[in-house]
Amino acid sequence: MTALPAPSAPAPPAPVPAPKPRAPPCAPGDEFELHFIGELEWLAWAGLEVDDGLFVDYSCEAGMDWLPIARKEGFVGQTQTCYADAHGVYVFNHPIDFHYIADSVASWPQLHLQVFKLDAAGRVETLAYGSMTLPNACGHREVTVRTWRPLQRNVLEEARTVSSTSGADGALPASRAEVLHGEVRSKMVTKTSGSILVALDTIFRNAGKHQILTG
Repeated sequence: MTALPAPSAPAPPAPVPAPKPRAPPCAPGDEFELHFIGELEWLAWAGLEVDDGLFVDYSCEAGMDWLPIARKEGFVGQTQTCYADAHGVYVFNHPIDFHYIADSVASWPQLHLQVFKLDAAGRVETLAYGSMTLPNACGHREVTVRTWRPLQRNVLEEARTVSSTSGADGALPASRAEVLHGEVRSKMVTKTSGSILVALDTIFRNAGKHQILTG
């Protein structure tokens, strides 16, 4: 009697792609637009060696009703590495440019920042994190973003956190975006670090047509 072939295992389900931002259901030219143009100007930091350089990773995060214009990957970038002047200030003057079309003001865009140190030996360490909600009124604004870093339960873990390398989030319990935008940080013990000055010009278009009140 001929044996029947064993049934093949079912194919694994195809991965579900991440949802993409929705384009607003508006007629062309009537969309609510926001344009943020500015600079990461400088970073004030104390206690570093003269040969230590600093640079900043940044990203702009918004809700599903916000469609980023110009870049498929969204708005992400990194400054050049800078070294302190005589007053302990690291001057970047790094341009930033975020342009959105939106259908709702829910989950208004936020700027997420991560500060890194590059020492004389070429080692990279995460120093701190920061975030700010982008302005919700037209015009020019300068905002000081105060950064922070997580504290650990004992001296050994604290030392490991300070020396986290290669751009990793170190001791963060979740991704950078989840910590800076969600409720994860409320469960963390943190310590204030340096401050970053961000200058922005905010431009609205068609806000009145959508009865969007900001200010």
